[in-house]
Amino acid sequence: MTRNAPDRRSAQLLSRSAIRCAFLAWLFLFPTANAAAAPVEIDAQSIPLNPREPDQSKVDWIDYLAGFELRSDAEDWGGLSSMRLTADGSRLLALSDLGFWITFTLHHDMDGRLTGVSDGVIAPLLDEKGHPLAGKRRADAEGLARDTDGSLLVAFERDHRIWRYGPADDPFQAAAKPVEPPDTITNLPGNGGIEAMAVLGPGRILLLSEDGADAAGDIRGWISAANGWAEISLARTGRFKPTDLALLPDGDVLLLERRYSPIGGPAARLSILSATEIRPGIRLTGQPIAELTLPLSVDNFEALAAAPAPGGGTLIYLLSDDNRSMLQRTLLLQFLLRP
Repeated sequence: MTRNAPDRRSAQLLSRSAIRCAFLAWLFLFPTANAAAAPVEIDAQSIPLNPREPDQSKVDWIDYLAGFELRSDAEDWGGLSSMRLTADGSRLLALSDLGFWITFTLHHDMDGRLTGVSDGVIAPLLDEKGHPLAGKRRADAEGLARDTDGSLLVAFERDHRIWRYGPADDPFQAAAKPVEPPDTITNLPGNGGIEAMAVLGPGRILLLSEDGADAAGDIRGWISAANGWAEISLARTGRFKPTDLALLPDGDVLLLERRYSPIGGPAARLSILSATEIRPGIRLTGQPIAELTLPLSVDNFEALAAAPAPGGGTLIYLLSDDNRSMLQRTLLLQFLLRP
């Protein structure tokens, strides 16, 4: 149905009013919120898994549930490089590689299928003195993980380091606390540092670089242990490189990798790393469960999250980094990995 101009303006005013109400509620929940935090309007347009075959609902071992292209006119929108969900799966927290955090509500139906997003909020990440990060070298956040105490760990590349925020109800409103990283992290390529991070349990943090290579040519990684950091590696497969990790409900680890070539375009691959194999000195090899290539709805997927599905199995969420380019998109896709 076509709406006239007054109807459209009324809808816009109602939408803005809803955003303002959501932001005020957010401030009430987190009364210490920094004044720099601001509401952000996000337009979510539904997309098929395969634009050429809109009825396609499966790729390899996973079922496609929903997908959206996310757009916003906010000045600091874009470049989303990692994400995590709240414990109940109702809200998504993402980091950008320009030094911002963005959070918004996820709407699901009774079966757990994603139906939309709302209530966006954006704010800068803070440094050790509580000041917003400045400059790409300091602000290039690439990895995000929630520790067992509720605090959030953030891995940066270029200026290679790991910072901790919280624990607190609103961890990003406090100054960052440096975490002692592996000694050899500074040897990583400037734009190929820690891209994927997951907390496996108390005191056990798994790190994978994007493009660090060991003597055998494998991807460099580390796992924390009682006596510090120990080296591990990930076997390379073609041109795929790690971009994120997510802990699965059974304790195994889901790995997201991406690839790009001028001829084949972007591609993403999901694999499972067995928890029983993750130990110091190990050479990890993942069990692939899905590979997304054109003509599927695929872009520069850098962020990954997982949650139990209401009917059994695991909900998998992928989020892409648009590099703030008009030629790329911010895509949020949801899949189901059946038991």
